Amino acid sequence: MKNLVIQDKKIFYAGLVYFICIVLYIGVRILWGTGIFANIDPIISDLLFSSIVQILILAGLPFLLWKALAKQTFKETANRFFFKKISFKSVLASLALGVLMYIIVLYASTFWNTLINLFGYSPSTASATTNLPVWLAFMITIISTSLMPGFCEETAHRGMLLGNMRHNGLKRAILISALMFGLAHLNIVQFGHAFVVGLVLATCTFVSRSIFPAMIIHATVNFCSIYLDYSSAYGWFGGNLMDNITNFFLNTSIGISLILSFLILAVVVVLAGMLIVRLYVENKRSKFAEFRTNLYNSVKGTEMEQMVNFKDDLEMLTLFNKASANDLKEKIDSGKVPLTHLERELGRSPLNTMIYNEIEEYKKVYKLDYIFYYMSIFMMTVATIATFIWGAF
Repeated sequence: MKNLVIQDKKIFYAGLVYFICIVLYIGVRILWGTGIFANIDPIISDLLFSSIVQILILAGLPFLLWKALAKQTFKETANRFFFKKISFKSVLASLALGVLMYIIVLYASTFWNTLINLFGYSPSTASATTNLPVWLAFMITIISTSLMPGFCEETAHRGMLLGNMRHNGLKRAILISALMFGLAHLNIVQFGHAFVVGLVLATCTFVSRSIFPAMIIHATVNFCSIYLDYSSAYGWFGGNLMDNITNFFLNTSIGISLILSFLILAVVVVLAGMLIVRLYVENKRSKFAEFRTNLYNSVKGTEMEQMVNFKDDLEMLTLFNKASANDLKEKIDSGKVPLTHLERELGRSPLNTMIYNEIEEYKKVYKLDYIFYYMSIFMMTVATIATFIWGAF
């Protein structure tokens, strides 16, 4: 019977708010599909659509409505949603990860499109034309298709969803948030690579303890796609890059093409992994610096100030690790992190081993807490399958 009782209202509220957002999102998609704004330039129409969906439905509503239901302050909500500043090195690492993720997206989308085509999917070739100057159309497209989704979609998925589900287990939270992110595109073509990207974005958010790397990576992936489309159409720098790469592989034997493709993918994945580790390291450095400052402020003016050498990094690191170990012990003793959960999270994965003292509060999963997550997944799955059968709407 306990499974039929709401145990964690914050997780429940996140699912409820997300369900409301998806209902509104689908409603707006259907409204646009009726052609009500057909007389507006398509670039302007996309900007209007993105402004409503991204800013209002996927960013503003999740943050404000969840805050109101959970009765949290702005600061508490921001912390729950991973809104934490990052270092300049983390920004650079995130930009580089965005470029690498775009390459991974090319592989993932090629595989996924090949798979759905085998099941009879026929992609739409229709495209709208704009009367706006090229430079203006490009800038508006960057805003509506790169910047807005990068900030707003991450607020809903890595902020509200991952930020709340992580308390029921890291792996489950990453998987479900990535699945919902992929389905939220409401497009069978985009689902495959969006799911892969969602897994990486969720991982980056957790290891960095900030949503900003995910926002930067997301926006960069979309920017690369937009720029290459425009550069190919208008002869900008790098415009022939994708065509040249495609022609090279087409004019090379299948065996060599496959070997080169796997080698490139392997190198990209390794580099991406190294950058994810860099995000983790930068997060630890930030926590270490914060710990040193807080410790100094707490003992300043007392006898302890003379007993601790705050300029000695090794001594500070020793104290920092002891504090982290004590924090983990308190979580275990209080039942927030059961030993069985700790053992399962550690496993043999280097990443899990590396983040053992970062494990969040753990609670048993109750079905009713996730009822709106399941409803959202079902509704988005139906809409996505509909795009497979009847095309995008």
